[in-house]
Amino acid sequence: MKITYRRAMQTDMDIMTDLLMLLCEVLGSGLSWDELLAENEQLFADINQVFFLAFDGKKAVGVSNGSLRREYVNGAGNGLKGYLESIYVLPEYRRYGIATKLVKAIERWTVQNGCREMASDCLLSNTDSYDFHLKIGFEETERTIFFLKKLDPQKYEIHEVAYALRKKLQPILNETWGSPYLAVNGKLWDTRTMPGFAAVCDNVVIGYLLYEMHGGECEIMVLESIVQNIGVASALIEQVKIAARSSGVSKVIVQTSNDNTHAFRFYQRRGFTIREVRLGALDAARELKPSIPLIGEEGIPLRDEIEFEIEV
Repeated sequence: MKITYRRAMQTDMDIMTDLLMLLCEVLGSGLSWDELLAENEQLFADINQVFFLAFDGKKAVGVSNGSLRREYVNGAGNGLKGYLESIYVLPEYRRYGIATKLVKAIERWTVQNGCREMASDCLLSNTDSYDFHLKIGFEETERTIFFLKKLDPQKYEIHEVAYALRKKLQPILNETWGSPYLAVNGKLWDTRTMPGFAAVCDNVVIGYLLYEMHGGECEIMVLESIVQNIGVASALIEQVKIAARSSGVSKVIVQTSNDNTHAFRFYQRRGFTIREVRLGALDAARELKPSIPLIGEEGIPLRDEIEFEIEV
Protein backbone atom coordinates (compact mmCIF):
# COMPACT_ATOMS: atom_id res chain seq x y z
CA MET A 1 0.00 0.00 0.00
CA LYS A 2 1.56 3.27 -1.17
CA ILE A 3 -0.24 6.36 0.12
CA THR A 4 0.29 9.72 -1.57
CA TYR A 5 -0.70 13.14 -0.28
CA ARG A 6 -1.47 16.45 -1.95
CA ARG A 7 -3.38 19.68 -1.51
CA ALA A 8 -6.96 19.42 -2.73
CA MET A 9 -8.00 21.11 -5.97
CA GLN A 10 -11.33 22.43 -7.20
CA THR A 11 -11.81 19.24 -9.22
CA ASP A 12 -11.61 17.22 -5.98
CA MET A 13 -14.77 18.77 -4.54
CA ASP A 14 -16.96 15.69 -4.93
CA ILE A 15 -14.48 13.22 -3.41
CA MET A 16 -13.75 15.65 -0.54
CA THR A 17 -17.46 15.89 0.12
CA ASP A 18 -17.88 12.10 -0.03
CA LEU A 19 -15.25 11.65 2.69
CA LEU A 20 -16.45 14.51 4.87
CA MET A 21 -20.03 13.24 4.51
CA LEU A 22 -18.90 10.06 6.27
CA LEU A 23 -17.51 12.22 9.08
CA CYS A 24 -20.79 14.16 9.29
CA GLU A 25 -22.70 10.89 9.62
CA VAL A 26 -20.44 9.84 12.51
CA LEU A 27 -20.93 13.21 14.24
CA GLY A 28 -24.66 13.31 13.49
CA SER A 29 -24.55 16.75 11.89
CA GLY A 30 -27.74 16.25 9.86
CA LEU A 31 -26.29 17.91 6.74
CA SER A 32 -27.30 16.55 3.36
CA TRP A 33 -24.65 15.83 0.72
CA ASP A 34 -25.69 18.88 -1.30
CA GLU A 35 -25.58 21.14 1.76
CA LEU A 36 -22.12 19.86 2.64
CA LEU A 37 -20.95 20.35 -0.95
CA ALA A 38 -22.12 23.97 -0.88
CA GLU A 39 -20.35 24.52 2.45
CA ASN A 40 -17.12 22.96 1.13
CA GLU A 41 -17.23 25.11 -2.00
CA GLN A 42 -17.53 28.22 0.16
CA LEU A 43 -14.64 27.13 2.37
CA PHE A 44 -12.48 26.19 -0.61
CA ALA A 45 -12.88 29.71 -2.04
CA ASP A 46 -11.61 31.22 1.25
CA ILE A 47 -7.85 31.79 1.20
CA ASN A 48 -7.83 31.22 4.97
CA GLN A 49 -8.93 27.60 4.47
CA VAL A 50 -7.04 24.61 3.07
CA PHE A 51 -7.82 20.94 2.33
CA PHE A 52 -5.42 18.01 1.91
CA LEU A 53 -6.19 14.55 0.55
CA ALA A 54 -4.60 11.11 0.95
CA PHE A 55 -4.78 8.60 -1.92
CA ASP A 56 -4.24 4.86 -2.27
CA GLY A 57 -3.62 4.84 -6.00
CA LYS A 58 -6.57 6.80 -7.41
CA LYS A 59 -8.80 6.13 -4.39
CA ALA A 60 -9.20 9.00 -1.91
CA VAL A 61 -8.88 7.51 1.57
CA GLY A 62 -8.47 10.54 3.85
CA VAL A 63 -9.05 14.28 4.06
CA SER A 64 -8.05 17.11 6.39
CA ASN A 65 -9.26 20.71 6.58
CA GLY A 66 -7.34 23.52 8.27
CA SER A 67 -7.86 27.24 8.66
CA LEU A 68 -6.23 30.45 9.83
CA ARG A 69 -7.99 32.20 12.72
CA ARG A 70 -7.52 35.59 14.36
CA GLU A 71 -10.29 35.33 16.92
CA TYR A 72 -9.90 33.99 20.44
CA VAL A 73 -9.08 30.28 20.63
CA ASN A 74 -9.01 28.46 23.98
CA GLY A 75 -5.46 28.23 25.29
CA ALA A 76 -3.84 30.01 22.32
CA GLY A 77 -2.12 33.39 22.31
CA ASN A 78 -3.23 36.51 20.49
CA GLY A 79 -2.69 36.90 16.78
CA LEU A 80 -2.96 34.50 13.87
CA LYS A 81 -3.07 30.79 14.59
CA GLY A 82 -3.82 27.61 12.69
CA TYR A 83 -6.85 25.44 13.37
CA LEU A 84 -7.45 21.80 12.51
CA GLU A 85 -11.10 22.01 11.47
CA SER A 86 -11.70 18.39 10.50
CA ILE A 87 -9.96 15.15 9.61
CA TYR A 88 -11.28 11.82 8.38
CA VAL A 89 -9.68 8.57 7.23
CA LEU A 90 -11.62 5.55 5.95
CA PRO A 91 -11.83 2.92 8.72
CA GLU A 92 -9.92 0.27 6.76
CA TYR A 93 -6.99 2.70 6.30
CA ARG A 94 -6.60 3.71 9.93
CA ARG A 95 -3.54 2.97 12.08
CA TYR A 96 -1.17 3.40 9.14
CA GLY A 97 -0.16 6.96 10.07
CA ILE A 98 -2.33 8.56 7.37
CA ALA A 99 -4.17 10.91 9.72
CA THR A 100 -0.88 12.03 11.26
CA LYS A 101 0.53 12.95 7.85
CA LEU A 102 -2.65 14.81 6.90
CA VAL A 103 -2.31 16.86 10.09
CA LYS A 104 1.38 17.47 9.35
CA ALA A 105 0.35 18.92 5.98
CA ILE A 106 -1.95 21.36 7.78
CA GLU A 107 0.87 22.23 10.22
CA ARG A 108 3.30 23.06 7.39
CA TRP A 109 0.69 25.24 5.70
CA THR A 110 -0.03 27.18 8.91
CA VAL A 111 3.68 27.74 9.58
CA GLN A 112 4.12 29.01 6.01
CA ASN A 113 1.37 31.54 6.79
CA GLY A 114 3.16 32.91 9.84
CA CYS A 115 1.53 30.84 12.60
CA ARG A 116 3.35 29.44 15.60
CA GLU A 117 0.38 27.66 17.16
CA MET A 118 -2.30 25.29 15.90
CA ALA A 119 -5.44 24.45 17.83
CA SER A 120 -8.21 21.90 17.42
CA ASP A 121 -11.22 20.47 19.22
CA CYS A 122 -13.26 17.29 19.61
CA LEU A 123 -16.38 16.16 21.40
CA LEU A 124 -15.91 14.80 24.91
CA SER A 125 -17.58 11.59 23.78
CA ASN A 126 -15.09 11.10 20.92
CA THR A 127 -12.36 9.34 22.88
CA ASP A 128 -10.61 8.10 19.72
CA SER A 129 -10.19 11.68 18.52
CA TYR A 130 -9.06 12.79 21.98
CA ASP A 131 -6.39 10.09 22.13
CA PHE A 132 -5.27 10.89 18.58
CA HIS A 133 -4.80 14.59 19.39
CA LEU A 134 -2.65 13.77 22.42
CA LYS A 135 -0.64 11.23 20.42
CA ILE A 136 0.37 13.76 17.74
CA GLY A 137 1.41 16.48 20.18
CA PHE A 138 -1.70 18.49 21.08
CA GLU A 139 -2.29 19.42 24.72
CA GLU A 140 -5.71 19.76 26.30
CA THR A 141 -6.39 23.41 27.18
CA GLU A 142 -10.00 23.59 28.34
CA ARG A 143 -13.32 21.74 28.56
CA THR A 144 -16.37 23.83 27.75
CA ILE A 145 -20.13 23.33 27.89
CA PHE A 146 -22.00 25.30 25.22
CA PHE A 147 -25.42 26.90 25.72
CA LEU A 148 -27.87 28.29 23.18
CA LYS A 149 -30.55 30.93 23.42
CA LYS A 150 -32.71 31.92 20.47
CA LEU A 151 -32.71 35.67 19.75
CA ASP A 152 -34.57 37.94 17.36
CA PRO A 153 -31.79 40.32 16.27
CA GLN A 154 -34.24 42.55 14.42
CA LYS A 155 -35.51 43.83 17.78
CA TYR A 156 -32.30 45.42 19.02
CA GLU A 157 -32.07 48.84 20.66
CA ILE A 158 -29.17 51.32 20.77
CA HIS A 159 -28.12 52.35 24.30
CA GLU A 160 -25.47 54.68 25.62
CA VAL A 161 -22.70 52.75 27.36
CA ALA A 162 -23.33 53.45 31.03
CA TYR A 163 -21.98 51.57 34.05
CA ALA A 164 -24.24 48.50 33.91
CA LEU A 165 -23.83 48.06 30.16
CA ARG A 166 -20.07 48.59 30.34
CA LYS A 167 -19.80 45.64 32.73
CA LYS A 168 -21.24 43.45 29.96
CA LEU A 169 -19.30 45.09 27.16
CA GLN A 170 -15.81 45.23 28.66
CA PRO A 171 -15.16 41.45 28.68
CA ILE A 172 -16.12 41.36 25.00
CA LEU A 173 -13.69 44.19 24.25
CA ASN A 174 -10.88 42.57 26.23
CA GLU A 175 -11.34 39.24 24.45
CA THR A 176 -11.68 40.71 20.95
CA TRP A 177 -8.77 43.15 21.17
CA GLY A 178 -6.53 41.23 23.55
CA SER A 179 -6.58 43.88 26.32
CA PRO A 180 -8.53 47.00 27.38
CA TYR A 181 -6.12 49.16 25.37
CA LEU A 182 -6.16 50.23 21.73
CA ALA A 183 -3.08 51.59 19.93
CA VAL A 184 -4.21 54.40 17.61
CA ASN A 185 -2.25 57.37 16.25
CA GLY A 186 0.85 56.49 18.24
CA LYS A 187 -1.00 56.45 21.55
CA LEU A 188 -2.59 53.87 23.84
CA TRP A 189 -6.27 54.49 24.56
CA ASP A 190 -8.16 52.88 27.45
CA THR A 191 -11.53 51.48 26.35
CA ARG A 192 -12.71 51.29 29.97
CA THR A 193 -13.23 55.05 30.08
CA MET A 194 -14.44 55.75 26.53
CA PRO A 195 -17.97 56.94 25.85
CA GLY A 196 -19.94 54.89 23.38
CA PHE A 197 -23.07 53.10 22.29
CA ALA A 198 -24.10 49.45 22.18
CA ALA A 199 -26.77 47.57 20.27
CA VAL A 200 -28.65 45.31 22.70
CA CYS A 201 -31.07 42.49 21.91
CA ASP A 202 -32.80 40.60 24.75
CA ASN A 203 -30.19 41.94 27.17
CA VAL A 204 -27.34 40.66 24.95
CA VAL A 205 -24.79 42.99 23.32
CA ILE A 206 -24.80 42.40 19.54
CA GLY A 207 -22.68 45.41 18.51
CA TYR A 208 -20.81 48.37 19.95
CA LEU A 209 -19.04 51.62 19.10
CA LEU A 210 -16.67 53.61 21.31
CA TYR A 211 -15.47 57.11 20.50
CA GLU A 212 -13.38 60.04 21.73
CA MET A 213 -13.82 63.78 21.23
CA HIS A 214 -10.44 65.41 20.67
CA GLY A 215 -8.87 68.06 18.47
CA GLY A 216 -12.26 69.40 17.47
CA GLU A 217 -13.25 66.04 15.95
CA CYS A 218 -15.14 62.92 16.97
CA GLU A 219 -13.04 59.79 16.42
CA ILE A 220 -14.57 56.33 16.29
CA MET A 221 -12.07 54.26 18.26
CA VAL A 222 -13.66 50.86 17.82
CA LEU A 223 -16.72 49.54 15.99
CA GLU A 224 -17.86 45.92 15.91
CA SER A 225 -21.07 44.33 14.72
CA ILE A 226 -21.29 40.95 16.45
CA VAL A 227 -24.50 40.11 14.59
CA GLN A 228 -24.06 41.19 11.00
CA ASN A 229 -26.24 42.15 8.05
CA ILE A 230 -29.11 43.64 10.07
CA GLY A 231 -27.90 47.26 10.14
CA VAL A 232 -26.26 47.31 13.58
CA ALA A 233 -23.02 49.03 12.51
CA SER A 234 -24.89 51.61 10.43
CA ALA A 235 -27.21 52.40 13.34
CA LEU A 236 -24.24 52.86 15.68
CA ILE A 237 -22.57 55.25 13.23
CA GLU A 238 -25.74 57.32 12.96
CA GLN A 239 -25.85 57.52 16.76
CA VAL A 240 -22.26 58.74 17.05
CA LYS A 241 -22.92 61.36 14.35
CA ILE A 242 -25.77 62.68 16.51
CA ALA A 243 -23.43 62.75 19.53
CA ALA A 244 -20.83 64.66 17.51
CA ARG A 245 -23.32 67.29 16.36
CA SER A 246 -24.65 67.66 19.91
CA SER A 247 -21.09 68.41 21.05
CA GLY A 248 -20.60 71.04 18.36
CA VAL A 249 -18.29 68.82 16.31
CA SER A 250 -18.73 68.76 12.54
CA LYS A 251 -16.50 65.87 11.56
CA VAL A 252 -16.31 62.16 12.45
CA ILE A 253 -13.12 60.24 11.70
CA VAL A 254 -12.15 56.58 11.93
CA GLN A 255 -8.99 54.55 11.39
CA THR A 256 -8.68 51.05 10.01
CA SER A 257 -5.80 48.76 9.13
CA ASN A 258 -4.58 48.07 5.61
CA ASP A 259 -5.91 44.48 5.65
CA ASN A 260 -9.52 45.42 6.46
CA THR A 261 -10.90 45.65 2.93
CA HIS A 262 -14.41 45.07 4.27
CA ALA A 263 -14.09 48.31 6.29
CA PHE A 264 -12.91 50.18 3.18
CA ARG A 265 -16.16 49.28 1.41
CA PHE A 266 -18.34 49.74 4.49
CA TYR A 267 -17.22 53.29 5.34
CA GLN A 268 -17.15 54.58 1.77
CA ARG A 269 -20.67 53.28 1.12
CA ARG A 270 -21.79 55.36 4.08
CA GLY A 271 -20.27 58.61 2.86
CA PHE A 272 -16.81 58.48 4.43
CA THR A 273 -13.80 59.51 2.34
CA ILE A 274 -10.13 58.67 2.74
CA ARG A 275 -8.28 61.49 4.48
CA GLU A 276 -4.87 60.02 5.16
CA VAL A 277 -2.78 56.89 4.70
CA ARG A 278 -0.12 56.37 7.38
CA LEU A 279 2.50 53.97 6.10
CA GLY A 280 4.14 51.83 8.77
CA ALA A 281 1.80 53.08 11.50
CA LEU A 282 1.07 49.59 12.80
CA ASP A 283 4.76 48.75 12.99
CA ALA A 284 5.11 51.74 15.33
CA ALA A 285 1.93 50.77 17.22
CA ARG A 286 3.46 47.40 18.13
CA GLU A 287 5.98 49.23 20.28
CA LEU A 288 3.03 50.36 22.41
CA LYS A 289 1.01 47.14 22.09
CA PRO A 290 3.20 44.15 21.15
CA SER A 291 0.16 41.85 20.89
CA ILE A 292 -0.86 43.43 17.55
CA PRO A 293 -0.44 40.55 15.08
CA LEU A 294 1.89 40.68 12.08
CA ILE A 295 -0.62 39.11 9.72
CA GLY A 296 -4.21 40.30 9.34
CA GLU A 297 -7.30 39.29 7.41
CA GLU A 298 -6.84 37.15 4.28
CA GLY A 299 -3.15 36.70 5.08
CA ILE A 300 -2.32 40.40 4.47
CA PRO A 301 0.66 41.77 6.48
CA LEU A 302 -0.50 44.37 9.01
CA ARG A 303 1.54 47.56 8.40
CA ASP A 304 -0.48 50.69 7.69
CA GLU A 305 -3.42 52.75 8.94
CA ILE A 306 -6.01 54.38 6.71
CA GLU A 307 -8.05 57.28 8.10
CA PHE A 308 -11.57 58.04 6.86
CA GLU A 309 -13.68 61.16 7.58
CA ILE A 310 -17.22 62.38 7.11
CA GLU A 311 -18.87 65.77 7.67
CA VAL A 312 -21.82 65.70 10.03
